Amino acid sequence: MKRILLLSYCIVLFFKTFSQEQNSIQNLELLVLKTKYDSAIIMANHIMETDSSNWLVYYYSGKSYQAKYKHFNALKVFEKAIELDSANAVIENALAHIYDFIGKNESAIQIYYNQYLRDTTKIEPIVNLANIFRKSREYGSSIHYYQKASAIDPENFYYYKQQAYCTNKINLPGPAIYVYEIAIMLNPFDLGMYYQLANLQNSERFFKDAINTCNNGLENYPNDNQLMKVKAYAQYLKKDFDSSIVGFNRLLELGDTSYFNLKYLGFSYFEKKQFVNAIPYLQKARELDDTDAELCFFLGSAFGRSNSGKEGVLYLQKSLGLISPSPVELSNIYSEMAYIFRNQGKYELALDNLKLAYKSNASPILSFKMAQLYDYYLDNKKLAIDYYDAYLTMANTPDSLRGGNLIDSFIADPRVIENAKGRIKILNEELFFEVAKE
Repeated sequence: MKRILLLSYCIVLFFKTFSQEQNSIQNLELLVLKTKYDSAIIMANHIMETDSSNWLVYYYSGKSYQAKYKHFNALKVFEKAIELDSANAVIENALAHIYDFIGKNESAIQIYYNQYLRDTTKIEPIVNLANIFRKSREYGSSIHYYQKASAIDPENFYYYKQQAYCTNKINLPGPAIYVYEIAIMLNPFDLGMYYQLANLQNSERFFKDAINTCNNGLENYPNDNQLMKVKAYAQYLKKDFDSSIVGFNRLLELGDTSYFNLKYLGFSYFEKKQFVNAIPYLQKARELDDTDAELCFFLGSAFGRSNSGKEGVLYLQKSLGLISPSPVELSNIYSEMAYIFRNQGKYELALDNLKLAYKSNASPILSFKMAQLYDYYLDNKKLAIDYYDAYLTMANTPDSLRGGNLIDSFIADPRVIENAKGRIKILNEELFFEVAKE
């Protein structure tokens, strides 16, 4: 009888203790849910003194430390929790998150990989692996796991979106475009994907596709500033300057006076040879950024081509001081300055600048321009003939013999060639009669 009473007492005591422990865990969880983290940490430490075998106590303690940004304290208690229950996915994920946050990516990857090996069909560890490889910039591995995730859940746009991002990062723009298109088909309301796809299409010179992408996005977001901007830029790159002017002006009407809009609106007017219209927008853009050599060059050229030579030369000279241009860019700057000086009647200065342009990039057309200066303005028939001859020699040289460089390649204009031949003939006749008179 005594044994029965003792056994009954022990059972009652056990259930009473268990009930108290359960109540303590529930109270601890409630404190965490109420964001009373300091109280939760104190309670967890108190429970640990009497029972150090319950993983939930360490888990809630770790969550509280984590919420207070005490990540290394959280790491210690999460590691203790995993010792108590080594295959508990809840603790594993909490610990992996801490490893990821403090930069111990390899430890986090190992946890997710072990989860993956336990069940290769479970999507959560696969996505976790893909995400952490992406954040670690191991894009090839990330793509591998996003592809696995999309094979399990083929209608989830997120996996395709991130796969496209990573594919672009490893310089495979074609496949990236294809995967972005799939992602947008699955979710046509992700605004960011329209930006990413259209910018990628622009970079690959698929301007028509970029415009279509922006139009599709604008169907859902008709007043989105960024989509309108990317579309107008694509139209500029496509050389549809009338449309780009309309697009950038619309953005200005909506209050977007950003540097980008002003610059490319000015460029669009410039390309339409509406130099007077281009100038005020290029000037406003330069007020926002006076370090852009390209902008400075276009502004100087626009002034020069609208009969404001003094301002044109000033800005062209400033563009030289902003950067160390490539030989082609440098040649273009000197050539524009020569154009301005010629229009001002300063033919010697024009010739000096053409020689500098030719020195930077020996383009055949520069020889023709120098020949014209000697011919029509400097009255030097012999040098004019020499430069016309030089132009014809280079114009008749195949690209293959000049290295085949696309930047330096030159397509000879038959009308210019005939003009050069005609001037050589006339100048030789004039020289003959001049000698005969002597």
